[in-house]
Amino acid sequence: MSDDNRVLIAGGGPIGYATAINLANYGIPFTLFEAGENISEDPRAATIHPPTLEMFDKIGLTEKFLERGYVTQNYHYRDRKQGLIADFDLGVLKNETLFPYRVMLEQHKISHIISDALKGFNGPEILNNHHVEGVKQDVHGVTARVATPDGIKEFRGRYIIGCDGGRSNVRKSMDVDFEGFSFEERFLVVTTPYDFGQHGYAITNYIADPLEWCALFCVKGPDDSGVWRVVFPTDSALSEEEIFDNTAIETRLQGFHPRGVTYEILHKNLYQVHQRVANKFREGRVLIAGDAAHINNPLGGMGMNFGFHDAFNLTDKLNKIWFNDGSEDLLDLYERQRKTVASEYLQAQSIENKKNLERKNQADREKFFDELREITSDDEKLLKYLRRVAMIEGIERAASIT
Repeated sequence: MSDDNRVLIAGGGPIGYATAINLANYGIPFTLFEAGENISEDPRAATIHPPTLEMFDKIGLTEKFLERGYVTQNYHYRDRKQGLIADFDLGVLKNETLFPYRVMLEQHKISHIISDALKGFNGPEILNNHHVEGVKQDVHGVTARVATPDGIKEFRGRYIIGCDGGRSNVRKSMDVDFEGFSFEERFLVVTTPYDFGQHGYAITNYIADPLEWCALFCVKGPDDSGVWRVVFPTDSALSEEEIFDNTAIETRLQGFHPRGVTYEILHKNLYQVHQRVANKFREGRVLIAGDAAHINNPLGGMGMNFGFHDAFNLTDKLNKIWFNDGSEDLLDLYERQRKTVASEYLQAQSIENKKNLERKNQADREKFFDELREITSDDEKLLKYLRRVAMIEGIERAASIT
C-alpha cells in the first residue's frame, strides 16, 4: 500500500465500524480489516444506553437506530418466585439527556447501519476475509501482518486500533496483561418467538433467583416481528451436548415460564464469560478498544456501549493529532480516561449486577429488594441510581481525568 498515512482498524464488529465512521467524518483515511466474509449475524449485544445515543446523534445515526430498534423507557427487576420487584423508569433522566431511554437494537444491525453510512464517503477501505495476525511498529508507523484470500500480506499505517475482540491479536502483539478472571459457569442464550410481553414483562428484565437467575429481553429479530432472548447460567460440569439438548432447554424454559405447549427455539448460544481489563490500552502507535481492551459479563448491557465510548474518545484525540498539531500525549490521556472508568464503572457495575441476581441468603435478598423498591419510589434516589447504571456518570468521570 503506497499511502501508509492512515489508521488501520482490526475487527469489523460494531466497535470497529464505530471507529471507522468517526474517522471518516473527521476525514482521516483508514483501512478496516474484518476476518469474516461479512458482518457476523450472531445474536450478541443489543442494548444502547443514553450517552451512546447522544454520541451517535452527533454523526447523524441515532435517528436510524430509533427506527430500527425498540425504544424502551423502563426495565424490570424481578424475582422468579415473587415476580416484579422494581420497575425502573428512565424518564427521570429527561433533564440529563436528550435520550432518556434505551434502544434495543442488535449489534449486527448497528454494524450494517454504519456500513451503509460509510458508503457516502470517498476513500474508506473495508477488507473482508482479512484477519490481522500480528503487528509490529517502528518510529514511523505500524506494520500489520494480515491473512488474506491471497495469502499473508503486510499493510502499513500510522497507527493501528485493535477492535478485534477478547482474543485480540493486536493486544497480543503488545506487552500487556489482560487482568481479571473468568466465571466458572457459562451463559446460555436461547432465542424464541414466544411473546413474554403478554405476561407483563418489560422489553428488558433481570430476574433474580438463588438457584437459577436469568435475564429476558426482546429485540426485533430478523424480520422485525420480535423475538425474545432468555439468558441462563449453566453448570460448568455439563458438556455442550448436554446444555444444548432440546429436552434440557425445554425443561429450563418451562421452569422459567410454564406453558401448555413446547417452545419454538430459533437460536441457542453458549458463551464463556470473563471480567478483564488490559493493564494498558496503548503501546506507542498500537491502541486497543472495546472487547480487546476490556470484557465483562453482559448483565446491564454495558460492554458494547463502553466500547463505543472508547471509539468516540479515541477518534476525537486522533483528529486533534492528525489535523490540529495535537500531542501524542493525547493517546496516553485516552488510556488514562478509558482504563480508569473500565475498572471503576464497567467492571464494578457488571460484577455487582451479577452478584445481585444470584444472592443466596434470603435475608440479604429481601433487604436488597427493599432497597430497589425504595429507589424506584423516590425520584431523587432513582435519578442518582440511573445516572450510574445508564453510564452517564462514567462518561463524566472519564471527562474529569486530565
